[in-house]
Amino acid sequence: MADPREFIDEADKLLKPQSWFLLLVSGSSQYSRQEEASDLYVQAGNQYLLKRDFNNAASQFLKASNIQKELRNDNEMANYLIEAYKSFKFVSPPDAIKALSQAIDIYSARNGQFRRAANCTMDLGALYEQTNEIEKAGEAYEKAGQLYTVDHAEALSSKAFNKGADLYALAGNYSKAIEFYETVSKVKVHESLTSWRLKEYYLKIILCILCLDDFVGAQKKFDEFNGEGIWETTREYKFVQDILESIDQGDVQAFTDRVYEFDQFSKLDKLKTQLLLKIKKSIFEKEDDDLT
Repeated sequence: MADPREFIDEADKLLKPQSWFLLLVSGSSQYSRQEEASDLYVQAGNQYLLKRDFNNAASQFLKASNIQKELRNDNEMANYLIEAYKSFKFVSPPDAIKALSQAIDIYSARNGQFRRAANCTMDLGALYEQTNEIEKAGEAYEKAGQLYTVDHAEALSSKAFNKGADLYALAGNYSKAIEFYETVSKVKVHESLTSWRLKEYYLKIILCILCLDDFVGAQKKFDEFNGEGIWETTREYKFVQDILESIDQGDVQAFTDRVYEFDQFSKLDKLKTQLLLKIKKSIFEKEDDDLT
Protein backbone atom coordinates (compact mmCIF):
# COMPACT_ATOMS: atom_id res chain seq x y z
CA MET A 1 0.00 0.00 0.00
CA ALA A 2 1.42 3.36 -1.06
CA ASP A 3 2.31 5.97 1.53
CA PRO A 4 -0.12 8.90 1.13
CA ARG A 5 2.55 11.27 2.48
CA GLU A 6 4.56 10.76 -0.71
CA PHE A 7 1.65 12.01 -2.83
CA ILE A 8 1.12 14.94 -0.47
CA ASP A 9 4.80 15.97 -0.49
CA GLU A 10 4.89 15.85 -4.29
CA ALA A 11 1.69 17.90 -4.51
CA ASP A 12 3.01 20.48 -2.05
CA LYS A 13 6.16 20.91 -4.16
CA LEU A 14 4.11 21.46 -7.31
CA LEU A 15 2.18 24.25 -5.61
CA LYS A 16 5.25 26.19 -4.56
CA PRO A 17 5.60 29.46 -6.51
CA GLN A 18 7.77 29.10 -9.63
CA SER A 19 9.57 31.81 -11.59
CA TRP A 20 8.62 32.23 -15.24
CA PHE A 21 12.10 30.94 -16.15
CA LEU A 22 11.66 27.64 -14.27
CA LEU A 23 8.22 27.22 -15.78
CA LEU A 24 9.69 27.79 -19.23
CA VAL A 25 12.53 25.31 -18.65
CA SER A 26 10.21 22.63 -17.25
CA GLY A 27 7.74 23.13 -20.08
CA SER A 28 4.82 23.23 -17.66
CA SER A 29 2.28 25.89 -16.77
CA GLN A 30 0.96 26.94 -13.39
CA TYR A 31 -2.43 25.58 -14.41
CA SER A 32 -1.06 22.13 -15.26
CA ARG A 33 0.95 22.03 -12.03
CA GLN A 34 -2.19 22.81 -10.02
CA GLU A 35 -4.16 20.12 -11.86
CA GLU A 36 -1.42 17.58 -11.17
CA ALA A 37 -1.30 18.60 -7.51
CA SER A 38 -5.05 18.18 -7.28
CA ASP A 39 -4.79 14.64 -8.68
CA LEU A 40 -2.05 13.82 -6.19
CA TYR A 41 -4.15 15.01 -3.23
CA VAL A 42 -6.97 12.81 -4.47
CA GLN A 43 -4.63 9.83 -4.67
CA ALA A 44 -3.47 10.57 -1.11
CA GLY A 45 -7.09 10.78 0.00
CA ASN A 46 -7.85 7.40 -1.53
CA GLN A 47 -4.87 5.86 0.23
CA TYR A 48 -6.08 7.24 3.55
CA LEU A 49 -9.49 5.75 2.82
CA LEU A 50 -7.90 2.34 2.41
CA LYS A 51 -6.34 2.85 5.83
CA ARG A 52 -9.77 3.97 7.17
CA ASP A 53 -8.20 7.27 8.23
CA PHE A 54 -11.28 9.29 7.31
CA ASN A 55 -10.20 12.66 8.73
CA ASN A 56 -6.99 12.75 6.71
CA ALA A 57 -8.80 11.41 3.65
CA ALA A 58 -11.36 14.22 3.83
CA SER A 59 -8.59 16.78 4.33
CA GLN A 60 -6.92 15.76 1.05
CA PHE A 61 -10.19 15.86 -0.89
CA LEU A 62 -10.80 19.37 0.45
CA LYS A 63 -7.35 20.42 -0.74
CA ALA A 64 -8.17 19.10 -4.21
CA SER A 65 -11.51 20.92 -4.12
CA ASN A 66 -9.85 24.21 -3.16
CA ILE A 67 -7.45 23.91 -6.09
CA GLN A 68 -10.36 23.34 -8.46
CA LYS A 69 -12.02 26.41 -6.98
CA GLU A 70 -8.94 28.49 -7.86
CA LEU A 71 -9.02 26.99 -11.37
CA ARG A 72 -12.75 27.79 -11.60
CA ASN A 73 -13.65 24.18 -12.34
CA ASP A 74 -16.95 24.19 -10.47
CA ASN A 75 -17.96 20.64 -11.31
CA GLU A 76 -14.67 19.13 -10.14
CA MET A 77 -14.75 21.32 -7.06
CA ALA A 78 -18.19 19.93 -6.18
CA ASN A 79 -17.16 16.34 -6.93
CA TYR A 80 -14.25 16.53 -4.48
CA LEU A 81 -16.49 18.14 -1.86
CA ILE A 82 -18.71 15.07 -2.22
CA GLU A 83 -15.69 12.83 -1.62
CA ALA A 84 -14.86 14.87 1.48
CA TYR A 85 -18.46 14.50 2.69
CA LYS A 86 -18.32 10.73 2.23
CA SER A 87 -15.23 10.57 4.45
CA PHE A 88 -16.40 13.09 7.06
CA LYS A 89 -19.75 11.35 7.62
CA PHE A 90 -17.92 8.52 9.39
CA VAL A 91 -16.14 10.80 11.86
CA SER A 92 -17.60 14.32 11.82
CA PRO A 93 -21.22 14.81 10.72
CA PRO A 94 -21.02 18.65 11.10
CA ASP A 95 -18.07 18.76 8.66
CA ALA A 96 -19.91 16.35 6.37
CA ILE A 97 -22.93 18.67 6.39
CA LYS A 98 -20.75 21.67 5.53
CA ALA A 99 -19.02 19.93 2.59
CA LEU A 100 -22.25 18.47 1.22
CA SER A 101 -24.09 21.80 1.49
CA GLN A 102 -21.35 23.53 -0.52
CA ALA A 103 -21.56 20.85 -3.21
CA ILE A 104 -25.36 21.16 -3.41
CA ASP A 105 -25.07 24.91 -3.93
CA ILE A 106 -22.67 24.37 -6.84
CA TYR A 107 -24.78 21.67 -8.50
CA SER A 108 -28.02 23.64 -8.25
CA ALA A 109 -27.15 27.35 -8.36
CA ARG A 110 -24.10 27.30 -10.64
CA ASN A 111 -24.37 24.21 -12.82
CA GLY A 112 -28.09 23.60 -13.03
CA GLN A 113 -27.67 19.91 -12.17
CA PHE A 114 -30.97 19.75 -10.35
CA ARG A 115 -31.33 15.96 -10.16
CA ARG A 116 -27.86 15.56 -8.70
CA ALA A 117 -28.45 18.45 -6.31
CA ALA A 118 -31.73 16.86 -5.22
CA ASN A 119 -30.09 13.47 -4.59
CA CYS A 120 -27.41 15.14 -2.50
CA THR A 121 -30.03 17.13 -0.59
CA MET A 122 -31.76 13.85 0.33
CA ASP A 123 -28.39 12.74 1.75
CA LEU A 124 -28.20 16.04 3.63
CA GLY A 125 -31.59 15.34 5.19
CA ALA A 126 -30.35 11.95 6.35
CA LEU A 127 -27.29 13.61 7.91
CA TYR A 128 -29.48 16.04 9.84
CA GLU A 129 -31.54 13.10 11.05
CA GLN A 130 -28.31 11.46 12.21
CA THR A 131 -27.46 14.56 14.26
CA ASN A 132 -31.06 14.71 15.54
CA GLU A 133 -31.69 18.10 13.91
CA ILE A 134 -35.22 17.16 12.88
CA GLU A 135 -36.44 20.58 11.73
CA LYS A 136 -33.36 21.04 9.52
CA ALA A 137 -33.83 17.53 8.15
CA GLY A 138 -37.39 18.43 7.22
CA GLU A 139 -36.16 21.59 5.47
CA ALA A 140 -33.60 19.53 3.52
CA TYR A 141 -36.22 17.06 2.29
CA GLU A 142 -38.47 19.99 1.38
CA LYS A 143 -35.66 21.51 -0.70
CA ALA A 144 -34.99 18.13 -2.32
CA GLY A 145 -38.67 17.91 -3.27
CA GLN A 146 -38.50 21.34 -4.88
CA LEU A 147 -35.38 20.40 -6.84
CA TYR A 148 -36.95 17.15 -8.06
CA THR A 149 -40.00 19.14 -9.14
CA VAL A 150 -37.79 21.47 -11.21
CA ASP A 151 -36.31 18.33 -12.82
CA HIS A 152 -39.84 16.97 -13.51
CA ALA A 153 -39.26 13.93 -11.29
CA GLU A 154 -42.70 13.83 -9.70
CA ALA A 155 -42.36 10.43 -7.99
CA LEU A 156 -39.08 11.42 -6.35
CA SER A 157 -40.51 14.82 -5.48
CA SER A 158 -43.47 13.21 -3.71
CA LYS A 159 -41.16 10.88 -1.79
CA ALA A 160 -39.05 13.83 -0.61
CA PHE A 161 -42.04 15.98 0.37
CA ASN A 162 -43.60 13.07 2.28
CA LYS A 163 -40.34 12.46 4.14
CA GLY A 164 -40.13 16.14 5.01
CA ALA A 165 -43.76 16.25 6.10
CA ASP A 166 -43.23 13.30 8.46
CA LEU A 167 -40.29 15.06 10.09
CA TYR A 168 -42.13 18.37 10.37
CA ALA A 169 -44.97 16.51 12.09
CA LEU A 170 -42.56 14.80 14.47
CA ALA A 171 -41.03 18.18 15.28
CA GLY A 172 -44.47 19.64 16.04
CA ASN A 173 -44.62 21.87 12.95
CA TYR A 174 -48.07 20.58 12.05
CA SER A 175 -49.03 23.39 9.65
CA LYS A 176 -45.95 22.76 7.53
CA ALA A 177 -46.57 19.01 7.62
CA ILE A 178 -50.17 19.48 6.44
CA GLU A 179 -48.99 21.70 3.58
CA PHE A 180 -46.70 19.02 2.19
CA TYR A 181 -49.00 16.05 2.82
CA GLU A 182 -51.61 17.91 0.78
CA THR A 183 -49.07 18.65 -1.96
CA VAL A 184 -48.30 14.94 -2.27
CA SER A 185 -51.94 13.83 -2.01
CA LYS A 186 -52.95 16.11 -4.90
CA VAL A 187 -50.39 14.35 -7.08
CA LYS A 188 -51.37 10.86 -5.94
CA VAL A 189 -55.10 11.36 -6.50
CA HIS A 190 -54.40 11.40 -10.25
CA GLU A 191 -52.16 8.30 -10.19
CA SER A 192 -54.32 5.18 -10.23
CA LEU A 193 -51.43 2.85 -9.39
CA THR A 194 -50.55 4.77 -6.23
CA SER A 195 -53.92 6.22 -5.23
CA TRP A 196 -54.23 3.56 -2.52
CA ARG A 197 -51.61 5.54 -0.62
CA LEU A 198 -54.01 8.44 -0.30
CA LYS A 199 -55.42 6.84 2.84
CA GLU A 200 -52.06 7.38 4.57
CA TYR A 201 -51.84 11.04 3.56
CA TYR A 202 -55.46 11.76 4.46
CA LEU A 203 -55.07 10.11 7.85
CA LYS A 204 -51.92 12.08 8.68
CA ILE A 205 -53.45 15.36 7.45
CA ILE A 206 -56.45 14.98 9.74
CA LEU A 207 -54.34 13.90 12.71
CA CYS A 208 -52.10 16.95 12.24
CA ILE A 209 -55.14 19.25 12.10
CA LEU A 210 -56.38 17.71 15.35
CA CYS A 211 -52.94 18.32 16.87
CA LEU A 212 -53.61 22.00 16.20
CA ASP A 213 -56.74 21.66 18.38
CA ASP A 214 -58.89 22.36 15.33
CA PHE A 215 -61.72 19.85 15.55
CA VAL A 216 -63.93 21.84 13.17
CA GLY A 217 -61.12 22.01 10.60
CA ALA A 218 -60.52 18.26 10.93
CA GLN A 219 -64.22 17.51 10.39
CA LYS A 220 -64.33 19.78 7.33
CA LYS A 221 -61.25 18.12 5.87
CA PHE A 222 -62.75 14.68 6.53
CA ASP A 223 -65.92 15.71 4.66
CA GLU A 224 -63.81 17.14 1.84
CA PHE A 225 -61.94 13.87 1.40
CA ASN A 226 -65.19 11.91 1.27
CA GLY A 227 -65.45 12.72 -2.42
CA GLU A 228 -62.61 10.25 -3.03
CA GLY A 229 -64.29 6.86 -3.39
CA ILE A 230 -61.21 4.79 -2.54
CA TRP A 231 -60.84 6.65 0.78
CA GLU A 232 -64.30 5.69 1.98
CA THR A 233 -63.55 1.96 1.59
CA THR A 234 -60.47 1.98 3.82
CA ARG A 235 -59.89 1.10 7.47
CA GLU A 236 -58.26 4.53 7.88
CA TYR A 237 -61.54 6.23 6.89
CA LYS A 238 -63.50 4.30 9.52
CA PHE A 239 -60.80 5.00 12.11
CA VAL A 240 -60.92 8.76 11.51
CA GLN A 241 -64.71 8.69 11.56
CA ASP A 242 -64.67 6.88 14.93
CA ILE A 243 -62.11 9.12 16.63
CA LEU A 244 -63.87 12.27 15.41
CA GLU A 245 -67.08 10.91 16.91
CA SER A 246 -65.37 10.10 20.23
CA ILE A 247 -63.85 13.61 20.35
CA ASP A 248 -67.19 15.21 19.54
CA GLN A 249 -68.77 13.25 22.40
CA GLY A 250 -65.87 13.91 24.75
CA ASP A 251 -65.48 10.16 25.28
CA VAL A 252 -61.80 9.50 26.05
CA GLN A 253 -62.40 5.79 26.63
CA ALA A 254 -63.99 5.39 23.22
CA PHE A 255 -61.04 7.26 21.69
CA THR A 256 -58.58 4.94 23.46
CA ASP A 257 -60.52 1.85 22.42
CA ARG A 258 -60.68 2.89 18.75
CA VAL A 259 -56.92 3.54 18.71
CA TYR A 260 -56.26 0.12 20.27
CA GLU A 261 -58.52 -1.64 17.80
CA PHE A 262 -56.95 0.07 14.80
CA ASP A 263 -53.47 -0.82 16.05
CA GLN A 264 -54.42 -4.51 16.12
CA PHE A 265 -54.98 -4.52 12.36
CA SER A 266 -52.70 -1.73 11.15
CA LYS A 267 -49.70 -1.33 13.44
CA LEU A 268 -49.24 2.29 14.35
CA ASP A 269 -45.80 3.69 13.58
CA LYS A 270 -43.86 6.16 15.71
CA LEU A 271 -45.32 9.21 13.99
CA LYS A 272 -48.98 8.24 14.20
CA THR A 273 -48.54 7.11 17.81
CA GLN A 274 -47.01 10.49 18.72
CA LEU A 275 -49.78 12.38 16.93
CA LEU A 276 -52.54 10.38 18.62
CA LEU A 277 -50.96 10.86 22.04
CA LYS A 278 -50.76 14.61 21.38
CA ILE A 279 -54.43 14.65 20.36
CA LYS A 280 -55.51 12.71 23.42
CA LYS A 281 -53.54 14.96 25.74
CA SER A 282 -54.42 18.29 24.17
CA ILE A 283 -58.11 17.67 23.50
CA PHE A 284 -59.31 15.51 26.36
CA GLU A 285 -57.09 16.98 29.08
CA LYS A 286 -58.11 20.45 27.92
CA GLU A 287 -61.76 19.44 28.30
CA ASP A 288 -61.04 18.18 31.83
CA ASP A 289 -59.37 21.51 32.67
CA ASP A 290 -62.38 23.41 31.34
CA LEU A 291 -64.65 21.47 33.68
CA THR A 292 -62.60 22.29 36.79
